[in-house]
Amino acid sequence: LLSIVPLLALTFALLKAFLEQGGTILTIGSSNNLAYDLGLPIRNYLVERQPDGTDQPLPREKYYVPGSVLRVSLDQTDPLAAGMDAQADVFFDNSDTFRLEPNAELAGIRPVAWFASRTPLRSGWAWGQYYLEGGTAVVDATVGKGKLFMYGPEMLFRSQPHGTYKLIFNGIYWGASAGAEK
Repeated sequence: LLSIVPLLALTFALLKAFLEQGGTILTIGSSNNLAYDLGLPIRNYLVERQPDGTDQPLPREKYYVPGSVLRVSLDQTDPLAAGMDAQADVFFDNSDTFRLEPNAELAGIRPVAWFASRTPLRSGWAWGQYYLEGGTAVVDATVGKGKLFMYGPEMLFRSQPHGTYKLIFNGIYWGASAGAEK
């Protein structure tokens, strides 16, 4: 049997090299794990500290947001949010929410969108929505000469959230224009 582990290691090495040499990668959903594999100072925001000092994901009894529309605030000075309003509604389906470590800014990592309210729910339902306050929804990370754009919410879900298309297109455009400048 062919082991998948060497294949995954090769894929990771190629993605890392691509970023470090000036490439751009956009991640949504489970592909956000790339940031953890790269060792970036980014963690899961939706955790609770255990008595032994470890972090555990929030249990479903405390937090559950299945397929709802939530409000995020945006850093309009970041090129990823170019042309967007100060706030946007995003489709959220138990999506990733990030915690940037204290040294993240020094490492070239910035929040682009975050939950600024204890009540971000706009449509649907959100059990424990107050846990989201202060969490980062979209990240702009510099890796070597490249860019990693991480999207927690489902920015392209069934092509419905038109208000967040700019975040995706700006990421694609940024990568293409950076490549043209080289």
